[in-house]
Amino acid sequence: MGLPVGFILRLETFYRNMTYPRFYALLAFFTAVAVAAVTIAHLLLSIGYAVPLTVGSILMFVTICMGMFYVGKRTAGAENKFMFTNAFMGITMFKLFLCGSVIAAYAFLGAPENKLFVVPFFLSYLIYTVLEVIFLIKLAGNTSVKAAE
Repeated sequence: MGLPVGFILRLETFYRNMTYPRFYALLAFFTAVAVAAVTIAHLLLSIGYAVPLTVGSILMFVTICMGMFYVGKRTAGAENKFMFTNAFMGITMFKLFLCGSVIAAYAFLGAPENKLFVVPFFLSYLIYTVLEVIFLIKLAGNTSVKAAE
């Protein structure tokens, strides 16, 4: 059973131009989904020791998304059409290195009981990556509209 067509059209109209209030509404929704997903992961797996890592990772991903949106919004309207792509790729590379460093540091310094602590981390990583793809596609769409005018 799928979503009604009217609902999908309203969402498309609402998120056509990605403004700050629309971005923060999406960020709040995806944060609620991430909190629900990692809570379920913590309940199903016995990984209570990883709660600080999980909370810290969600805060880290929220901060990265906010920074990425700010930079994307600023570079979407720039004269240099490659500035948006360069900024996105640079931030994505930074995020990947940061995530690898956080996981490695926690594995070596925290000495967890097992390796299941990565499940909530990568759940939140996946959820926030979907959010980034959504708002960057919308910002890139605004770039192509501005370039056509």
